[in-house]
Amino acid sequence: MPYLSAPIIFPITSPPAYNSVLAVNDNGIIEGIYRLDELQETKIEIVHYNGILCPGFVNTHGHLELSWAKGLIDESCGLDAFVRQLENHRKSVSESKVSDAIQLAASEMLQSGVVATADIANGNQTLDFKSNTKQYFHTFVEVFGSNPSFANAIFEKALLLKKQFAEHDSLNKVSIAPHATYSLSEELFKLISETENPNLLSIHHQENLDENLFFYNGSGPIADRRKAFNPDVQPFFGTGKRPMESIAAYFHPDQKLLLVHNSVSEQQDIDFVQHFFNQPYWCFCPNANLFIENRLPDIELFRANNCKITLGTDSLASNHQLSIFEEIKTLQFRFPNIPLSELLSWGTINGASFLGLEKQLGSFEKGKSPGVVLLENIDTQSLKLMPESTSRLLIPAL
Repeated sequence: MPYLSAPIIFPITSPPAYNSVLAVNDNGIIEGIYRLDELQETKIEIVHYNGILCPGFVNTHGHLELSWAKGLIDESCGLDAFVRQLENHRKSVSESKVSDAIQLAASEMLQSGVVATADIANGNQTLDFKSNTKQYFHTFVEVFGSNPSFANAIFEKALLLKKQFAEHDSLNKVSIAPHATYSLSEELFKLISETENPNLLSIHHQENLDENLFFYNGSGPIADRRKAFNPDVQPFFGTGKRPMESIAAYFHPDQKLLLVHNSVSEQQDIDFVQHFFNQPYWCFCPNANLFIENRLPDIELFRANNCKITLGTDSLASNHQLSIFEEIKTLQFRFPNIPLSELLSWGTINGASFLGLEKQLGSFEKGKSPGVVLLENIDTQSLKLMPESTSRLLIPAL
């Protein structure tokens, strides 16, 4: 049985343990946390690390299938230009490059300490990898389409893809999810609602101000892109409401829903979502937000409203790595008053809770198998991260 010690151990659901020992059995299951002096007179072999031990991270928003696009998209170009560049590059990428990039990105993500991922899929590119890995994935088969005439065909295709993942990736979970508040017809939203409740859902939400403008009066870059991709679709004149107010009727209030990005969300958006849904989760992908729009959500506003916050990485098209720890570093540098313990909870137990894995992952509690991650090059006196701080997986999860 491994006994691991470090200056600080973060159990997540209980206060940090100093000069303590984490006991993990040979199956990766947590046996307990003991004071170092309790074990000093025993013959137990203790492996000492210099840094912080914490549970494995949970990435609640990734696009593993886009790993081939690393380094191809211009930074700070804005969401509209990002989408257009990505579509242009997508036309020439080979299947072998896609497959190799998925393998490499997933391996690096695991090594950085991510033990479970909510991953978006628009096709079956990640199917072979997920069928042959012990990493945990919840796959969101993502659908979009503004033309109501194509709603049934789009959804039937999504059902077939969901079936593929369910049959070949039995260790993990899969559900169909809407792409964004603005990219589905009413008919397509209804098909998802009728079929996927109470399955987990994820949706891109308020990534930039274009989304608010689109719903307010039907204008702006989203309207232009909608017309370019669907020239035959009827114009959308807006609802005069905020994005989630405009589409909430398609969801059940008990639906466990993850809203991703929230870069321009304000108090009225939070108020509506928190009152309409009984268990909403808010996912931040700070490095991707900086990469695309060079802005971050009003994190303090979400904290003030006691929102259930999780963290994601988005894709390598919009990020330099798929590391939740790097997301945490960015947040601490930008919001230095947020305690490290709180940031770690966003990247561990909150994500596990969204995925329904809180009994297995997210914290060091007896009987769980959350994986063990070592955080190195940390200022353990002030509990501050530094640019050179790193994370690595010591013991896998589940």
